Amino acid sequence: MNRMELFALEVNEAVFYHKTVHVMHMPTSWRNFFNTQTTPQNYKLSYKVEPLGKKLKSIFPEIVYADLSYKILQKDLPWIVSTMKIPEAHIKKLTLGWFAHLKGCSVPELPEEIRNAEPVWVTSNFGDLHEFIDKYQWLPGLAAHKFCQEKRTIELGQGIVEELQFHHTIFNNQHECVSAPIRKSPRHDPFSYVMKVELKNRGGDAERPLIAVSVGTRRYLKEAQIKDGFCYLKADHACSVLVSVHNPYTLQEKHSFSQLKFERRAGGGSNKDSFTVWKTALDDLYWDVLYEESFEPDMLLTSPAAYLDGNGEVTAYVVNHHSFNGKGNFVKSGLGLAEKSGLFNKFKEILAAYHLTPLYHIPEILRKRMNDIRFPIVAHQAEQIVIEVYSSEAMFNAVREVYTSEQKSLEKKPVIFNRQISENVFGLNCDKDVIVEFVRCSPEEIVSELEIGTYKADVAHTKRVNQINKLLKEPGYQCVKRTLALVEIEPKERWMRDGDPKNAIREGMKKTGRLTQFIHPLTEGNEDNKADIARMINALLDLLNDAGFLSHNITKIDTYGSIFSFNILKADNKYLPVISKMDGTEVTLKIFGVDAWLPLGKAPFYLQQAKMLDKPSKWNQSKQIFLDFMSRTIENELGQDARQLTVMINATLRNGWLPTIRNTDLYYDKIPYLSERLANESRLKFIRINTRDDVPQYRIIENDAEDEYNKASGIFKDPLGIYYGVGGRPMAWSGVRNEDIKYVSPSKMLLQQKAVEYIPLGILDETERDDLANLVDQLRRIGLNYDKHTIYPYTMRVMNMLSKYLTGKEKDYDPEFDEEVELMEEAEEFV
Repeated sequence: MNRMELFALEVNEAVFYHKTVHVMHMPTSWRNFFNTQTTPQNYKLSYKVEPLGKKLKSIFPEIVYADLSYKILQKDLPWIVSTMKIPEAHIKKLTLGWFAHLKGCSVPELPEEIRNAEPVWVTSNFGDLHEFIDKYQWLPGLAAHKFCQEKRTIELGQGIVEELQFHHTIFNNQHECVSAPIRKSPRHDPFSYVMKVELKNRGGDAERPLIAVSVGTRRYLKEAQIKDGFCYLKADHACSVLVSVHNPYTLQEKHSFSQLKFERRAGGGSNKDSFTVWKTALDDLYWDVLYEESFEPDMLLTSPAAYLDGNGEVTAYVVNHHSFNGKGNFVKSGLGLAEKSGLFNKFKEILAAYHLTPLYHIPEILRKRMNDIRFPIVAHQAEQIVIEVYSSEAMFNAVREVYTSEQKSLEKKPVIFNRQISENVFGLNCDKDVIVEFVRCSPEEIVSELEIGTYKADVAHTKRVNQINKLLKEPGYQCVKRTLALVEIEPKERWMRDGDPKNAIREGMKKTGRLTQFIHPLTEGNEDNKADIARMINALLDLLNDAGFLSHNITKIDTYGSIFSFNILKADNKYLPVISKMDGTEVTLKIFGVDAWLPLGKAPFYLQQAKMLDKPSKWNQSKQIFLDFMSRTIENELGQDARQLTVMINATLRNGWLPTIRNTDLYYDKIPYLSERLANESRLKFIRINTRDDVPQYRIIENDAEDEYNKASGIFKDPLGIYYGVGGRPMAWSGVRNEDIKYVSPSKMLLQQKAVEYIPLGILDETERDDLANLVDQLRRIGLNYDKHTIYPYTMRVMNMLSKYLTGKEKDYDPEFDEEVELMEEAEEFV
């Protein structure tokens, strides 16, 4: 039986109470500076005070705790806790500079009592402080600090053992252990191994703190990104840089790195302007304090390699996170399985001296297997549909050929349009009689760059939407049948700033009742057209998936009633509650503000009727409105249907919308309280689905082979009642061996499936719990556009389709830390 090892360690904070640390309280005059600066309503501070604490941590990684909040200001609680005494002059100069920035004056113009205040370090220990400081900061900070004290010998796999120096950094307000950059060859950009160290707890077991270690890579620039009068940093993008400045007044044996951020200057690049600016005043102040003169971020992009070796006063690693159009970055995402295990094992070994103990391995449960077969496609009903292809004639002929030919890359080599009825009318390879009219349409008036030079961005967007709306309502474009659109479009990098018409096309098509899918043009001069074929297939399957068609896997699922999923979609600063329902092969959505259940493929056309909510707070009723919407819908379903109702809840709803599913409030033997009517409903089954970063990374041990590495899948059950589901490896990864490691093969993309946490809730026996976990696992396989598991089960995943029509944006992941990523279809960039 396979077992799962979670990359997490149990920690007893009392073990660290005797450790000596240095504490600083904010001087009284500084606290008064904030306390007297309130809004006219006199109930909250005029300034956001949190940025100073976060930036101090980022600049001085020796700090394991820094906080600046209303509570700190009122009660004179510890402000900074550090493993080293950072020179008080540095703290003072940064703080006064920030005060002056907030007041819009110079430092000499600040009141005398503020300028004359002197911050003081006091030596203490964690035992005296732990009641007053946040353990979610100091515990992972201390663990990272201990690991980085000395060089560490790491077993990386393939017999390679390396001694590496790690630096304790704070990146995006989280403690990390970052290795010195590794450069495998002159053509490769440098990269670091990164271990993100966080204090976490698990649902229903919140009293047991865990140190979770997420292992990944971070890649840096080597090639110039400013040259010949041009900057390759994309517009509206910011970039991080890890910086160490040699300071003769600070005695330190090794570099201490700070995270700073810069961004592309709006309209930058003229003779008098630089291309980039520091993102915040505190980033700029850093140089005044530690470098004692200004430093333009353009210097980093003009010659990033000059700052990599640490031979000068400034050492800097500019993070390459796909925001650059210039050359560089032959190092691809991901990390080898052996490297992940080797890094975690060394962390586990070092921290064992501080009584951090690994968790017991989790056994696998029996899983109901599915064959991952998509064809014949499953439809809810027989129908006739039109697929309009807005493309060049060459693209239309190419997709027509692909869709009417046997496809070896798909399971059992199916033909997607498996029978021809007339010249451009085909039968879909489907379990129902679905007829497809396949029509080429001219793209000229639709797929062209927005008129940014003539109009402002929002006006140009609206103008294109209206043009499309008018054009598609003319004779020849109107159609009474359900109509879908496949649109050939250049990649976003080909358009000028704000000129990409993609969102306007989707919005214009939506107004005329068309779902839309995009596909990039054919690859020029490429005799091997496998990539083109893959894009064509995925584009069509994505389109049919959005329209409500299902994989043949749906026929393998045993269900005993409807399945509900709840989520909140965000658009700008507003929020939309949405419910999905699957009953057999029928998938419908209920949108807050629209009374009826809507077929999946029609739901986007009703978004203009939706009612949006504000973010929940004590000043509004958003949380209660959502709870009423949720409980009323469930009660109506139970009143109309005598069968079981399974409710799958996205764990993200714990953030303000449904607090009863927070880790600290979860009880395995109780369903979340929604209403008195539902509290004891035996037909109601709940399961919380969590994909957030409190789900640990892992490795799977097959047949007790501790030293072998794999990308196995399965469902693993913790004795507490938590399940971890790992999906199958997609075909796109078939060329990568389990033995591959980044240290040897930096140009290979090395990804691992993400573990998804399932927690069944309610009075259930073990068989019922296992069945619910199996149901989630199966629902991760029924999307038409995936050959293996998705991260979310289908009933939750379909809401992403609605979200892209609500916001015009595709879901993406943050590539600044290349840890495990979602299993995405190859053509996601064309969605």
